Amino acid sequence: MKKLFLIPFMLLTTLMLAAACSEGELLTDGQEQTTPEGNDGEDDEGVDGNVDGANGRYLVLYCSRSGNTKRMAQTIQSTLGCDMMEVVPEVPYEDDYNAMLDRAQAELDAIEQGNYPAITTSVESFDEYDIVFIGYPIWYGHIATPMQAFLHNHADWLSGKHIALFASSGSSGIGTSERDASTLAPDAVFEESLLLTSSSLGSMATRIPQWLESLGASREELDTPDVTSFNINIIVGEQTVTATMEDNGAARDFLSRLPLEVTLEDYNSGTEKIFYPDPELCLDDTPRGCEPQAGDITIYEPWGNVAIFCRDWPESNSLIKIGHIDGDGISLLQGTESMNVRFERQ
Repeated sequence: MKKLFLIPFMLLTTLMLAAACSEGELLTDGQEQTTPEGNDGEDDEGVDGNVDGANGRYLVLYCSRSGNTKRMAQTIQSTLGCDMMEVVPEVPYEDDYNAMLDRAQAELDAIEQGNYPAITTSVESFDEYDIVFIGYPIWYGHIATPMQAFLHNHADWLSGKHIALFASSGSSGIGTSERDASTLAPDAVFEESLLLTSSSLGSMATRIPQWLESLGASREELDTPDVTSFNINIIVGEQTVTATMEDNGAARDFLSRLPLEVTLEDYNSGTEKIFYPDPELCLDDTPRGCEPQAGDITIYEPWGNVAIFCRDWPESNSLIKIGHIDGDGISLLQGTESMNVRFERQ
């Protein structure tokens, strides 16, 4: 009798665990750390959660636990060159996945009773923004609780604003979370949403620009700059050197993204300092081929990376010159160590 009783009990237990795992798949940004094409997984180290962009028409707000929603936010921000801000819970979420599940479910239950979790993020005004992009992972079908708290806290400020939702999930749909958003910000105007699941996160680099184009959101074009607008500062720690950019399409695209903070990595034993702009710089109206001299700022076309040459190098048709560091300023970048650098327009 005991064995006969044990069989249905085990079957029931198996079904319960399967259901729990299915829910868990829908809880976080995706249990698997899906890495988009062309991404080495280091995005979280290269871009801070809060970014001030030159394009003041848009704001990207996001919350993220595993990193997939953050990568979506970073792709939107870099494509538009706009402001970006992370919505941060007052108490960080647990590293232990099961503990995270329990807390998320408890917070969702509390929200049903009108009690929202505490967050540290607030925005005083949305007046200057044409579109506010709201990004979140889907938890048990719903907007992640920190973003629900943000929308609840800012409902009055978002009245009349255009909102575009973007979300990541294991496999669940976005419909329930869209209804959450319209309930939390009832007087906002909602644009077309974007959902990337674990099976589509790899196409992020193409899906997001297509979505932004459908919304009519674009990077602000620079007016034709005067001579002084081609001059930039390159800041390393407390030291600053200057550089003069070329008058070509790629250099103008680079200028339009400033200010820009990146980590320059050594390449070829101190020959170059490189980084990968995301998205790649536009090469329209840009002549190919150069014989780089120490101090030249170039693009290596096959890889799309920016390469600053620390010493002379033979001519290559794959290299594109977009600027040159003035005087002997290249000495600040020489050596084999990586370094954090900020580019600013003068």
